[in-house]
Amino acid sequence: MLDFLKKTSKEDINQVKRALGPHAIVVVSASCCMPGTSQVDEEIEATARNALAETTLDWPVITITVTTAQSILPKISAELSVNARELASQVSELFMTHGLSAFPIIIVDQTLVSYGGAPDQAIILSALFKATETKKDAALQGVQ
Repeated sequence: MLDFLKKTSKEDINQVKRALGPHAIVVVSASCCMPGTSQVDEEIEATARNALAETTLDWPVITITVTTAQSILPKISAELSVNARELASQVSELFMTHGLSAFPIIIVDQTLVSYGGAPDQAIILSALFKATETKKDAALQGVQ
């Protein structure tokens, strides 16, 4: 409940870095600030796992709170890739513009796909297919 008093651990830092990296589905949650929203997070996690089950992908589903992300990002920003910094900036802008109503935010393979509510499985599945097709296309172009 008092996440803001929790000291930052290496595990938390690694989780934020992983969440900002490729090949993951991420739920950025406001459950730290809004009691009762953890049930929505759990529903989104289940939806994401079901979408993954329809693919051959073995990606993690990571849930991270906005409080954890905000406390860690300033410490690791210099280590982040350009894509990770842009993604962190997008999430930050949503938070500044919409406040807590922006959450949950759903990210698939470093692409923000949904915010402000629970997406259905089709949205996540579409983002998964788009991410894998984009990578296949890039690999094929590299071969030619």
